[in-house]
Amino acid sequence: MGPARAQGRAFPHQTVKVIVPFAPGGGADVPMRLLADRLREIWGTPIVLDNRPGANTMIAAQAALGAPRNGHTLLVTTSLTFQLPYLLQGLKLDPSKELTPICPITMEQLVVLTPEASPIRSLKDAVSVARTDPRRIAFGSLGNGSTSNLVQAEMSRQLGVELIHVPYRGSAPVVQAMLGGEIGLALVNYGTAKPHIAAGKLRPIAVTGARRSPFLPDVPTLSESGVVGFESSAWIGMFAPAGVPAPVIQQVSEDVRSALRSPDIIQRYADFGQIAAQMKPDEFRALVDSDVEKSGKMIRAAGIKLDS
Repeated sequence: MGPARAQGRAFPHQTVKVIVPFAPGGGADVPMRLLADRLREIWGTPIVLDNRPGANTMIAAQAALGAPRNGHTLLVTTSLTFQLPYLLQGLKLDPSKELTPICPITMEQLVVLTPEASPIRSLKDAVSVARTDPRRIAFGSLGNGSTSNLVQAEMSRQLGVELIHVPYRGSAPVVQAMLGGEIGLALVNYGTAKPHIAAGKLRPIAVTGARRSPFLPDVPTLSESGVVGFESSAWIGMFAPAGVPAPVIQQVSEDVRSALRSPDIIQRYADFGQIAAQMKPDEFRALVDSDVEKSGKMIRAAGIKLDS
């Protein structure tokens, strides 16, 4: 039935390549693989995931921009790609101008964690400890310039305390570092921490987002805890190189949003602490632009820079 449905479509008429700036099994890769299975049924055409990690997502972004502008090469990435102009000197790529938002795939709230053995049970407790012994609390992040690095910097600034920043290469290493006693605070995605929270080894004390997480309804938001600026949920989104025809952008957006309404995808994303998103291209562009503006101000205020 898939090929039959696809015969009347102007798009797609060939294999669709989706470039992902993270290694298989991590970052945006897992939700995109689940989505790709459903899109193959809708489009009746092969979908190939091309994982190109490295250079803070720039390798993947440049590969997408070097492809024909017909919609058959897409990029799935996170907000980091759009924060790079604030983080890297002399960056020749302007993601906000050169990438066209199609739609978000997932939305998720990140969670601030402490080890279960820690006396810290709230951000208020963390502030008290940090003021007594500034070097005692090491804050693990997903890397320099990441959202978790911004949270650490803003917590230090807004709460008037010193939180030592310790960057890692992803959520899994951060969680392992906390389980091993290397750090006392961290911000990661809920899905990675979920089994350790359930086992009682890690304690969630705050979440990003405008409202409490449906997965952690008893945990306050950062804004409830006194740290503002992180009311937006983290997103993984799909983009096309600028210049792809508007009808193709609209078609891809409609088909992805249709796939994301699949009960199986909704449930499998929820199992990992993510919400299957439903935004049109103009809505997603507004979200991306707003997030970039807020992140840019925080990055400049904190003086965060990347080496390369």
